[in-house]
Amino acid sequence: MRRDPIESSLKGLGPVVLAVMALVIASPAWSSSLCPVNLPEMVQQADRIVVGRAVSEWTGRDERRFPATITTFEVSQVLKGGPLQRIEVKQLGVTKVQPDGLATWIEGMPRYQKGSEYLLFLSPNSIYGFTMPVGAFQGAFEVRLAGPGKKAVLNAVNNANLLRGLEAEDLARLGLTPETFPFVSRGRGPLHLDELAGMVERLGGGKGVSR
Repeated sequence: MRRDPIESSLKGLGPVVLAVMALVIASPAWSSSLCPVNLPEMVQQADRIVVGRAVSEWTGRDERRFPATITTFEVSQVLKGGPLQRIEVKQLGVTKVQPDGLATWIEGMPRYQKGSEYLLFLSPNSIYGFTMPVGAFQGAFEVRLAGPGKKAVLNAVNNANLLRGLEAEDLARLGLTPETFPFVSRGRGPLHLDELAGMVERLGGGKGVSR
């Protein structure tokens, strides 16, 4: 029998971490974090959609002794969520073994490389400040160069989830036509950042602001 990914990720964790998980995953955004989500769902569920470069990482136990990793991003473009110049993304788990032996990372949580650029669809913060991309790894996109002056984005599932469950009539109703957005004809693979920004705006994410 195939094990649930969240159940597998909890195997071997201590009671303190299990208690933290119970607190953090109490909200619907967390409890459904590993369910497949498409682009309209990502736009609806995210309270911040930003393009930013990872500039620093802190990992350890936070002020409540919860295992946490905080990645700081310098924001270059905001697609939803108001004017932002810098954000901190606090995720559950640590990326390095701690002096007390703590070595916990939750399956499905994306990890970020310092100096790399990402497009993030971020869920609202929990009461303890934790957040994660909508759909976990599905809502975290690496930004890559795609020719002179062009950038493309790609998530861990080759962008195959972005149009999941959407028929031609659904796409037309949402204004996502292949004439305007060529990605609609492919449905997977790298997607130009400016094209995705246009799709987010069309879906009600707000007018993007670049810095």
